[in-house]
Amino acid sequence: MNLLLNLDLSVALDLRLGFIYRMPSVAVSLDTDSMKRRKVASELVDHKGHSTRKQGSRIFAPFRSIGYVTNEVPFSVSTLGQTFIITTVVGNSFQIYDAGTLHLLFVSTPQTSSPINAISTHFHFVYAIWGSTLGVFRRGRLQYSVESGSSSSLKRLLIFGDYVCASSDEIVYVFRFNSPDKSVPPELYTSITLPTGAGDIVKLVHPHTYLNKIVVATTTYVLLFNIRTGKLLFQSQPFETLLTDVDVAPVLDTLGLAFSDGKIQAYDLRHDKTLWELSCRQKVTSISFRTDGNSHLAAGTADGDLYFYDLNRKRRVHILRDVHSAAHGGISCVSFLNGQPVFVTSGGDNSLKEYVFDPEISTSTTLVISPPRHLRSRGGHSQPSVSIFFTEESGHFLLSASLDKSLWTFSLRKDAQSHELSQREKGSANTRKAGLTSSLREKFPQITAMAYEHNRQGDWENIVTAHKDQAFARTWDGQRGIVGRWQLKTSDKGIVRSVAISFCGNFALVGSAHGSIDAFNLQSGIHRKRFRSHKKAVTGVALDSLNKTVISCGLDSELHFHDFKTTALKYNLYLPAPATSLLLHRSTDMLAVAMENCQILVIDSTTMRVVRELKGHSKAVTAFDFSADGRWIVSAGLDSTVRTWDLPTGTCIDAVRVESIVTALRLSGNGEWLATAHEEGVGINLWTNRMMFKQVAFRQITDEEIDLVSMPTISGEGAGGPLEGAFGSDGSDVEDEDVSDSGAYVSPEQLNQKLLTLSLAPRNKYMTLVNLDVIKQRNKPKEAPKAPEQAPFFLTLASAKPTEKKEDAPTKARMKSGSSKFTEFRRKLIEGHAIGDYTEFVSYLKTLSPSVTDLEFRSLDALEIDQFAHFVSALTDHMEKRRDYELVQAWMSMFLKIHGDVIAENREVSDVNEALTRWQEVEKNEKKRLDDLVGYCNGVVKFLRLD
Repeated sequence: MNLLLNLDLSVALDLRLGFIYRMPSVAVSLDTDSMKRRKVASELVDHKGHSTRKQGSRIFAPFRSIGYVTNEVPFSVSTLGQTFIITTVVGNSFQIYDAGTLHLLFVSTPQTSSPINAISTHFHFVYAIWGSTLGVFRRGRLQYSVESGSSSSLKRLLIFGDYVCASSDEIVYVFRFNSPDKSVPPELYTSITLPTGAGDIVKLVHPHTYLNKIVVATTTYVLLFNIRTGKLLFQSQPFETLLTDVDVAPVLDTLGLAFSDGKIQAYDLRHDKTLWELSCRQKVTSISFRTDGNSHLAAGTADGDLYFYDLNRKRRVHILRDVHSAAHGGISCVSFLNGQPVFVTSGGDNSLKEYVFDPEISTSTTLVISPPRHLRSRGGHSQPSVSIFFTEESGHFLLSASLDKSLWTFSLRKDAQSHELSQREKGSANTRKAGLTSSLREKFPQITAMAYEHNRQGDWENIVTAHKDQAFARTWDGQRGIVGRWQLKTSDKGIVRSVAISFCGNFALVGSAHGSIDAFNLQSGIHRKRFRSHKKAVTGVALDSLNKTVISCGLDSELHFHDFKTTALKYNLYLPAPATSLLLHRSTDMLAVAMENCQILVIDSTTMRVVRELKGHSKAVTAFDFSADGRWIVSAGLDSTVRTWDLPTGTCIDAVRVESIVTALRLSGNGEWLATAHEEGVGINLWTNRMMFKQVAFRQITDEEIDLVSMPTISGEGAGGPLEGAFGSDGSDVEDEDVSDSGAYVSPEQLNQKLLTLSLAPRNKYMTLVNLDVIKQRNKPKEAPKAPEQAPFFLTLASAKPTEKKEDAPTKARMKSGSSKFTEFRRKLIEGHAIGDYTEFVSYLKTLSPSVTDLEFRSLDALEIDQFAHFVSALTDHMEKRRDYELVQAWMSMFLKIHGDVIAENREVSDVNEALTRWQEVEKNEKKRLDDLVGYCNGVVKFLRLD
């Protein structure tokens, strides 16, 4: 790109910001010679050159969502040979797991138009219903879908034989396959309407040996229908309480019924009677019979507990407490794997768990049934995240704290590597008894603030968290995934509001709601220092990379700079509004402070001066983060917008509106990923950075151009991968569309004649021009090539004749003087002199390689000395335009090296003498102007560095 060195006061600020080495007040100009073909839709551009069409983000493209496992919809279990497959529903898609390892196999695509209400699996096929639609998937991909014509949503699903039964609350729709391989979509066979007053349908089951018959369990009755004829064959007596679930027992003609009052019955369908009854005194949501030869029944409740009964003795044998969160509906589904002592549970808390029964221990008098043992599980947050961190530069793992009081580490590469950090403290009474899971009441309070530092990970604790209504911060060991040894208590007994860790990983800072800041040693947990300054709560605290300055902000609208060694207050900066959070970019010492007036202040922590004010959010800022190089700040607010700010210019260069408010965001250390957590949804959304793969044109974004952007999906639909996020779906580069969407603006070769413009040529090109003679001397062979004394027999030819040494053609061209043949170089030079415009000549000269440039310079005829004057005049005109500055200097240096002796011998030629004199004056004036501007900027920088 052309670098336009705008040497004014704004560049002086950029010098202090540390961007002068990367982008010294850079304006982008696309070289039309190397620019790709573009399709510009002129009707989309107004008279000012701005696009009138709204668009999504030009920087970030949606990739996929992580952290989702299941929701409250019951899962489905099927077998493929000896492998059990578990299919769970997550919103508008489903996920397929291998039950043996709980590794994720497939994620369905495309996303359904509405949330999936029920699923069922049969060999390689997965059947799902959403709205009034039945969809058939194979290996996660939609094969076809069929409309039922129902005016209400389908909620229940049953597959047996060639029939697919889907029901709403009152009507059962029966579909039938006409092809054995199910390659043709099923057709609607019949529909069955329940009798009046039968209640809403709870579940559809198919009893064993009941040909062409299904049981429709409603909240009040058990109904038996023949689906071929559509006739009602049997209707039970009404139940006293609401029926919640039904399961087919391994005994013929027997069903297991679960009720809202906690009763569980074995019901004889043939004789319409209850065989036995059990009670767990809680609302039962799901039941399942064990089928490996042991007569056990599992019952999941709405409180999240799991009861186990021995049906031979008709009594309870075990209880698992709080298997799933009661706040999310408890256990939504429990199911024994066919012929295995393993059962699977799921709930609305976004977790899927497997338990196993160990072999029973029998003696001569008693039979001991071992409690179920936790086998494996997959899970995630059950409530939205409030704080996230990338734990390494490559962005492999993501640390996330949530409203559900849990702290998780998610893997961006393999879901099986995700895990929750243990909250069991050493030596505490919070131990788990045999057969019982840990209760949610035993978890730490909700995390309100978190700090992470990769240094010292594995040596001692490297994570510090603040918890709701607690006057101490907790430490965590990120390497081992457990809670740490120390509780960092505030000295003024105030609630912890903010935390930070030093860059070296040795110190932790804890900000109190009463205004004090305490420093602790993380290795020993010993209190080291106390900083007293704020009158109200400390909402943000940071320590610079050299452990010299402690920076803090608070609700008292003040920003304090403390000396870390002496704890003395060095400087106090008054803010226009109370500060809500603070973030320090250690590489550039830039400090960003979010305030209650919806603004973000960027402050130079070295000079302690405000350098940028970022205004744009209409509501409070909820999260923000620096890019790895410190050039951008990405922020989100309660106005549901995500904005990208360019710090060198202080403008918003990208903004989008999302469907749900962002509660936390973070950029990865390598700049490849943007992670966002939202108010709605328990997962974390990943966005790819298009700047990693292609050039994107930027300009300031107005509020009228902000549009709603598509969110990442679980399957990554619409993105496909990081590369596809930057390129079109067909693999073509979407740079053209980006540039046209940004107003079809092409930067000119020079914005203003007062700006000194460099060229697009790489540095090695003009360095080669200046040092071409040195390069030739270095590459010159030490001795001439010698013919072999005796050639091998297979290379010897009887008719071979000694070849004559031919002189190199370029050498002849260089030696030949006064050639009558005009090259393109000389022709354009003479034409430019004739019309007084050397633009075409210089453009052609820029396209030549260093070796060809050297040849053309040497081809200038010494006998036609006027050509020298024309060439010098062409370079002088280009220098006056202040364009391609370094190339013009390199050309002149090369020209004088080649023809300097000829020019010295022809001093009396007036044309050459005048051209060189004019060149000297122009070059001297430009050098003086440049020195003055650099000196002025240097003085401004020194002034800004003064305390």
